[in-house]
Amino acid sequence: MVALLAVVLSAFTVASLALTGKAVDNQLEQNLAQIWYRSYTYITRGSSDETPDFRRDPLDASGTAAGMVAVVTVHGRVVQASAENDNWDEVELSAGDVEALAALTEEARVEQERHEARLGGQTDGVPDPRVNRILDLDRGRFLLHAESVGDDGFAVLGVPTAAIDKTKANLARVQVLGSLAALLLAGLLCWWWIRRSLRPLGEVSQAAAEVAHVPMGSGEVSLAPYRVRRELAEPGNEVGDVGFALNQLIGSVDVAIEQRNRSEQRLRTFVADASHELRTPLAAVRGYAEMIRLTEPLTERGQDALGRVLQQSDRMGSLVEDLLLLARLDAGREVRRGEVDLGELVMDAVMDATAAGRDHHWTVDVPEDPVTVLGDRQQLAQLVANLLGNARKHTPEGTTVLVRLQQEAADGVGTVRLTVQDDGPGIDPHLMPGLFDRFVRGDTARAAREGSTGLGLSIVRSVAHAHGGEATVDSAPGRTVFTVALPASGSPEGPEAA
Repeated sequence: MVALLAVVLSAFTVASLALTGKAVDNQLEQNLAQIWYRSYTYITRGSSDETPDFRRDPLDASGTAAGMVAVVTVHGRVVQASAENDNWDEVELSAGDVEALAALTEEARVEQERHEARLGGQTDGVPDPRVNRILDLDRGRFLLHAESVGDDGFAVLGVPTAAIDKTKANLARVQVLGSLAALLLAGLLCWWWIRRSLRPLGEVSQAAAEVAHVPMGSGEVSLAPYRVRRELAEPGNEVGDVGFALNQLIGSVDVAIEQRNRSEQRLRTFVADASHELRTPLAAVRGYAEMIRLTEPLTERGQDALGRVLQQSDRMGSLVEDLLLLARLDAGREVRRGEVDLGELVMDAVMDATAAGRDHHWTVDVPEDPVTVLGDRQQLAQLVANLLGNARKHTPEGTTVLVRLQQEAADGVGTVRLTVQDDGPGIDPHLMPGLFDRFVRGDTARAAREGSTGLGLSIVRSVAHAHGGEATVDSAPGRTVFTVALPASGSPEGPEAA
């Protein structure tokens, strides 16, 4: 709009300056024509046949303008050359100005001859031709009028154009400044009006941005607080249409999230109930299997078969316990809080891992002083055991595993950082984005000797989140590092604060 207005104002300014300049020039030419008539009358005064008296100065006539110049020639010879200043005092014309004005009279003479030739000498009642020019003289710029005087003479009169040049400059200045002021004012008004008109759309956009930042991946999420207010969601204009459509979208997404939450809740309930109910029959299976081993005479083949039953029962029991723990963590049950020496748990877990993985090289770096966190001892022990078990199961023999526990403090907030680093082949990059998801198994797992349920790392992340921490991984060929950061005991970001 401002650009269009600028074009319109520019065209208007140019046209206005051209018209006003032409009007001022015409007025000056009319004034000069009247001055010429009075000067001509003065030269021919008292003559019955209007024979001019070239001894008279045309500038002595009444009604002349200040600052005029005049030159009269007879048969090409200058007989009068006079000038006045702005105070009507007579001054001398320079030789250059006299020559330029005499040349204009010569031009008038040539034009007169052409005029007579065209009319065949029949010039009675026909006005003599006149020559009007604007010339730059030593005295300045002048509008000049040259015409014949009598039969043998020619005269040129000139008035300065400084006044009208100044007038046109002032008009141009007023027009340009006025146009710029109008353009600036129109631009500010347009900006204010557009911003005012788009302010409701800004609210709608803000609502959409807030919805985009809502974590809708999991958990109980409600988008109702982010709906556009009713005044901005009434169809009928652009903003109302957008607000109405956004509210419709928010409503649809909210319903879908609610349905997903109900489905997840039913699934969590089913997993928890199923896991809980499976514990009793599994305990019975193990009990009867142990009783048969102790009381019944079995062949060597029977003993092997019974051992496999007990082994699979133990594996099934471990899977059930893992599923039950995940279900409890998903349900958001409060963690049993107590001071736990994480260094002690790490040392115990490394001893167990050393016994289970003698083909690995285990290195531990734990501070001598207790490193305490607030949380559930059993869950934290399972977190450490799962990390070490993951390093043992998914790396080849001879791999070196470094377990390090560090306590850090920044801005008064304590953090306990547990890292498990190995020099194995690394993790497939395709598995990295969902490595902590459930039932994700690595292709390098040594399933021939012991299976992997794909729940170990998921439990690590869930336990870390339940304790106000985070679990991350960084992997490359020859170096894989799992890091668990937990709030130290007494940290305001620990479970007590949550």
